[in-house]
Amino acid sequence: MNCKFCEAKCQKAGRQKNGQQKLYCKACKKYQQGHYRYKAYKPEIIALIPKQKCESVGIRGAARILKIANNTVLKHIKRIANSIPKPPIPLNQQEFEVDELRTFVGHKGNEYWVAYALNRSTGEVVDYIVGKRSKRTLSMIINTLLLSEVKRIYTDNLTTYKSLIPKSIHSAGATLINHIERRNLNLRTHLKRLSRKTICFSRTKAMLDACLRIYFWGSGINYPSAISTASQ
Repeated sequence: MNCKFCEAKCQKAGRQKNGQQKLYCKACKKYQQGHYRYKAYKPEIIALIPKQKCESVGIRGAARILKIANNTVLKHIKRIANSIPKPPIPLNQQEFEVDELRTFVGHKGNEYWVAYALNRSTGEVVDYIVGKRSKRTLSMIINTLLLSEVKRIYTDNLTTYKSLIPKSIHSAGATLINHIERRNLNLRTHLKRLSRKTICFSRTKAMLDACLRIYFWGSGINYPSAISTASQ
């Protein structure tokens, strides 16, 4: 049998606990099975989970559609997120917009904020962090941008930014961050846990972080391969 990930030839490598034949690919060093007994581990099913998460389908909704367990959906999302690397920030005098988006973790009384930076020229999210709306949280985003020799940073009129960003490269105003405000709308539309005035919210900070990582940087990822890599 040929490998499902690199098309090289696989060799037998014992059996699983359920008796299924286990295969090993020397080329990409990944274990796999010729036929999966459990539907949740079929590559075509795994590939659908993050796509549904980015189209406003909740955990239970994805489980009902794919006919697999809720915990299996959660496990796949975490494994995929752990395999996605953070992209490098370009060092060529880029302009960035920074903003925060409010959400909740655990219950509606536990307020959290998603702070992130958007590259004005490419529209890509270069960094984000989930935490309280404090100077410490925002400084993690700003310090990362300052290390990249940023040309200019655009924010809203939150006073915390004035103490973090040098005045020479800082521009503040609600009309200067239209690109990232539009991205906020997309986030609330595509990620159900960020929707306003609903009962939807993240149970844990780790799951919120995993969903954001997939949404921001998961485009073009081979999801079945990502799960196999994260499991090793």
